[in-house]
Amino acid sequence: MIQSIDIRFDEIKKEKEESPKEIEKLKKKLDLLSNAMEQDLSSIEELKKERRTVERELEEIEHKFQKSKSRLSDVKTNKEYQAVLKEIEDLKELIFEKEEAVIKCMEDIEIQEEECADNNGNLRESQKEYKNKQEEFSQRIRDFHNEVKSFDEKRIQLCQNVDKNLLERYNRLRGNLRGRVVTQVINSICQGCNLGIPPQQYNELIKGGSIQSCPHCNRIIYWEDDREI
Repeated sequence: MIQSIDIRFDEIKKEKEESPKEIEKLKKKLDLLSNAMEQDLSSIEELKKERRTVERELEEIEHKFQKSKSRLSDVKTNKEYQAVLKEIEDLKELIFEKEEAVIKCMEDIEIQEEECADNNGNLRESQKEYKNKQEEFSQRIRDFHNEVKSFDEKRIQLCQNVDKNLLERYNRLRGNLRGRVVTQVINSICQGCNLGIPPQQYNELIKGGSIQSCPHCNRIIYWEDDREI
């Protein structure tokens, strides 16, 4: 039937419009994961730089600490001795603080690397999904093209066997209505708009012999299935 072909055309058109939206959605997800990966790598690099800086500072403090310890044997007065001891204690505290800072950097790096590994796994999965969807969409478009070509040929053949005026009317209605143009009437109810057909018209429809239209939605109506276009 011509209408069945046209309905399939509408379905294909809708699918062709929806598929790119699905792919675009995956692309946005992929971009978000890529940005997250870049941020993770940047954060890891910053943490490593911070760790190297703290480690250099720790080396300098340890060097000062050793120098201060070696000076103890050279001091001449008790006052100088106490001053050097104070300096050593202060340096010990600084060493402890820097060691804690190094440990904190190492822990932060480990956490960030784990997060980066998770994001990398998600990114790979999303890249795979995105690629598969692109290939699936390309194949679907090819299938649609072949289907439309086949239906176009079939529709042309069917149109040759339909009354010209009826076909023009059908095409005009199809341009103005959504969904079915030709619809069944069941128990005097138009299945296109779900409104009742007047009793006299319904009786004429059952008798057949003329093309009837729904007085409410203007769809072409029929009573028996074999009257569909």
